[in-house]
Amino acid sequence: MKFKQVPIERFDHSILIQHCVRVDIKRDDLLHPVVSGNKLYKLHYNLEAFVSGDYKTLVTFGGAYSNHLHALAYAGNELDVPTVGIIRGEQLLPLNPTLKDCVNWGMVLEPVSRGVYRQKERDDEVKGILSNYDKPFLVPEGGGNALGVKGASLMLASVNQADYDFIVVASGTGATVAGIIYASVPSVEVIGVATLKGAGWMAQEVRDHLLSLSCHKTNWRINCDYHFGGYGKKNAELDEFVCKIGNENGLLIEPIYTGKALYALLDLVNKGEIEKGSRVLFIHTGGMQGARK
Repeated sequence: MKFKQVPIERFDHSILIQHCVRVDIKRDDLLHPVVSGNKLYKLHYNLEAFVSGDYKTLVTFGGAYSNHLHALAYAGNELDVPTVGIIRGEQLLPLNPTLKDCVNWGMVLEPVSRGVYRQKERDDEVKGILSNYDKPFLVPEGGGNALGVKGASLMLASVNQADYDFIVVASGTGATVAGIIYASVPSVEVIGVATLKGAGWMAQEVRDHLLSLSCHKTNWRINCDYHFGGYGKKNAELDEFVCKIGNENGLLIEPIYTGKALYALLDLVNKGEIEKGSRVLFIHTGGMQGARK
């Protein structure tokens, strides 16, 4: 798969002007009209492995608004192969726009309870579901395996890292930020903004991903202060921020991932944790399913 060049655009905001910080946004949300941003990158090597191996069915996991689930269903439709989505939560009807797309692209939805979903890697019910499908290739939730991390590393392929002191990106499972760390130069600090509550585990998850690729870099950190109550949670302040960025900057973001990460970036600048005069690359990871109604 050949990735098209996406623009890197200057982002202007009063906080940045006040603190003399330059922020550029890498617009990976413009990478593809359907499968945008990090989801496409993380599927890259997984799909290569599926096509080159003795597999017949693409299987993955996700919630009802999962960008990853949506991306894999689209990719399966394009490849003309069966796809299966094991969905968190028993109640799916009426289908939301994300799941409607998945079904329209041929994905079979297999809802399981949240308890089963939490134990999905070893649960007997999930194993039983997998046994019903021909030669399944299992892509983890969010594309979070070594192939996904290696794919995410391609997000920096076109970036001149000498232009930056920091790279900031939203993090849901740790795979995307691990890929960016893997591809980063030591002089750049990578900040992953955790978008879910209680994400103290994420730093170890990132370390494990990096170790799987024999990478021992230390130029990174996970910030867990901007989850706004948890995954998919938001408040009036975040909603107002997302709306204001859209209206004043013409930048479409959502409150699940990119909205929280961009809010975090501006707050870190305001607090001086990103120092005066710094040059920052913010990666817009796409994935707008959370903004759909």
